[in-house]
Amino acid sequence: MSKEKIGFIGLGTMGFAMCYGLYKSGFSMVLPTYRREIDQSCSFIPLAPDEAAKTALYDEMLNNGCQGAANSAELFAKSDYIMISMPTTKQVEMNMYGEEGILANARPGTVVIDLTSADATSTKKLAIECEEKGIELIDAPISGGQAGATNQTLTVMVGGKREVFEKCRHILETIGDPKKVNYVGPSGAGDALKCINNYLSCTCLLASTEALTVAAKAGIDPEVAAQVIGSGGGSSNATTYKFPSLIFTGKGMNMPVDLMMKDIGLYTALAKETKVPSFYGNTSYQMFDIQSSSGNGGVDFSCVVKMFEDWTGVKLMGLKVEE
Repeated sequence: MSKEKIGFIGLGTMGFAMCYGLYKSGFSMVLPTYRREIDQSCSFIPLAPDEAAKTALYDEMLNNGCQGAANSAELFAKSDYIMISMPTTKQVEMNMYGEEGILANARPGTVVIDLTSADATSTKKLAIECEEKGIELIDAPISGGQAGATNQTLTVMVGGKREVFEKCRHILETIGDPKKVNYVGPSGAGDALKCINNYLSCTCLLASTEALTVAAKAGIDPEVAAQVIGSGGGSSNATTYKFPSLIFTGKGMNMPVDLMMKDIGLYTALAKETKVPSFYGNTSYQMFDIQSSSGNGGVDFSCVVKMFEDWTGVKLMGLKVEE
């Protein structure tokens, strides 16, 4: 097991899979045992499909060299690297500030790897504050979903100092596919590219939903349409993966509306800041806001597909399940 200690905060659907993968790859992990009961009782994934399975994997890590921490201050003080996987910037800032926060407890030389899809403006501010304490912060948001986190094949987009990226490369190339671990620019660049990526992902999903609905109305089997489009000039991840594997099968996206809407909102704010017109970004945001404003903010964001079903009577979600 590696002598370097990695403290991990945020053992949710993505975080737990990454943390367990690092442990299995020989890294010495410091676990937030002070919030163990909360982490074990929610955010289940195929790797840990229920509380019993997640508890067993947690015990396995602790019984095989990983350390626990009685509070966040202890975790931050023990760690050479601190990895944060949180839903939003707000939770990242909560871990940075206060008597038990990173700024008050991490040792000089510690590197913070923030995996959160966060606000680049906040990230740049935090990076400066960390540097004043002798701590380094890189933003390293990820893409690839639960499967990527479990299989350690994530795409990682890294912003910050290049030399700090190189120092962390062995960790990043463990949670991600080495071919997909990319240094993309200065502090905040990783966060910026992640929201750009998610904006395109959502917009392609919406456009493809509309297109497949039109195809169905024109008498074309939506599955056939997706297959043909997926091999042609209109291809996108929506037609090659999301519809065949997640929408037509009824599995959904494993991410709530409000969380994805947050990323589109970060994108539209970035477009405004950089003075780039964002016609499609604003439209995508409003399409998700229809669901959020209707009380579906916590619902899987595949519900945007169901909007088209309700409007047109065309069945797309779970098409294969019913056959």
